[in-house]
Amino acid sequence: MESYIDEFKKERNKNSDLVVCINGPSGAGKGTLAAQVAEMLDVDHFSAGDVFRGIAADRGMDVVELSEKADKETDLEVDRRTLERALDSDCVVDSRLSSWVLGSYADVKIYITADIEERAARVAEREEITREEALERIEKRDSDNRERYQDYYGIDVENREIYDLVLDNTDLGIEEQRKVIECYLEQRLEL
Repeated sequence: MESYIDEFKKERNKNSDLVVCINGPSGAGKGTLAAQVAEMLDVDHFSAGDVFRGIAADRGMDVVELSEKADKETDLEVDRRTLERALDSDCVVDSRLSSWVLGSYADVKIYITADIEERAARVAEREEITREEALERIEKRDSDNRERYQDYYGIDVENREIYDLVLDNTDLGIEEQRKVIECYLEQRLEL
């Protein structure tokens, strides 16, 4: 077993029986789906965003300050802590890169997405901003992330080959998506 990312390829002990990774771009619904899956499987749920907030607290900063000062070492620390936490207990991890970071340690790797207009509508509602502002933020964030992950790790985040399931939820409600995922996990994990 190993990570798909060179910096994390050393052999590690996996003390968990089940790790589910849910990845996707901004506004795809990673956190919502991950919380549902964790409840469905009765395991912990955490987000790489939680890890980022923990690092900010460790450094005596708020999230905005750390975001402004973040560099490759910050990203590596988030990913390293995500890997360590996931290997330590049964869990569902939501992030943009957890499937890449965990590699073959992950038991199930799911990628969810939606068209950019739908994602912008979701972000606008969640963050109480205009759809146009949300669209600009998403486009910039997606572009920045794509460039950063390529630069730091040599990862093409558009490559979906590593995922066990890719789901476009543009036209699915939250409950419909949950049913699709539940059916998939029942078959995959023989629940």
